[in-house]
Amino acid sequence: MMRFPSFPANAALILVASLIAGCGGSDDNDASPSAGDSASVDGALPVGPAPSADLDGVEEIGIGMGDINPTTAPVVSDGDAAPVDTPTAAVSSRLSALEEQQDALFEELQNKSRDVQDTMAAHVEEVAASLAALTARMEKAEAGINEVNERLDALEKKVTTVAAQKARAASSRAAARRDRPTAPFLLTGVESRGGIDYVGVTPRSATGLADIRFMAIGDQYQGWILSGISERFATFRVRRETVTVPFSSPSS
Repeated sequence: MMRFPSFPANAALILVASLIAGCGGSDDNDASPSAGDSASVDGALPVGPAPSADLDGVEEIGIGMGDINPTTAPVVSDGDAAPVDTPTAAVSSRLSALEEQQDALFEELQNKSRDVQDTMAAHVEEVAASLAALTARMEKAEAGINEVNERLDALEKKVTTVAAQKARAASSRAAARRDRPTAPFLLTGVESRGGIDYVGVTPRSATGLADIRFMAIGDQYQGWILSGISERFATFRVRRETVTVPFSSPSS
């Protein structure tokens, strides 16, 4: 409901009475108002206490001639709120929203940073474990390689030793073949007499049966001592060596 500003009780009447008291009378400035005039004024005014001639009291209650203008006085509604500075409130609201958004983004950034740090830490631990396992495998492989190298060195030494032994044996056999004495006779066969075996020996230059000589074990012919008789050969000792001489026919 619309309403105009209210005035104190009897304010308008007091104002009118004050104006009449100050402006009434004759042309003579010193003359006082006549009785008829006073009676007319008293009849026109309502019955009540006489208004004060002091206008300061009227001004103290906030009423003056120019104080009230019905055309320019603000109209206040009972349901209207106090006026608000709309741009400032909007800016403040926007700033508050931005601050809240900034806080939310900062918190999200911190959470993501922690997640990234945790992920990186786990990845670093995994890489460190893999590196440690790889290092252990490399050390084990290196130890195996060293062991194989040692075995190869030992085998190489053994092969070298065997090769040297074979070379020495071959050289010894070659030297033995070169130095082995050749029998100056041929063996014609074996003949048994009275339970004793005899070997027929004939010189290489023999021409007939008359050149055959029979030897028993222990007999000697041209420095060759018969030491054994078998079916295919006979053994002789000569110059501290044992030489095997096979049987052959006199014609061979």
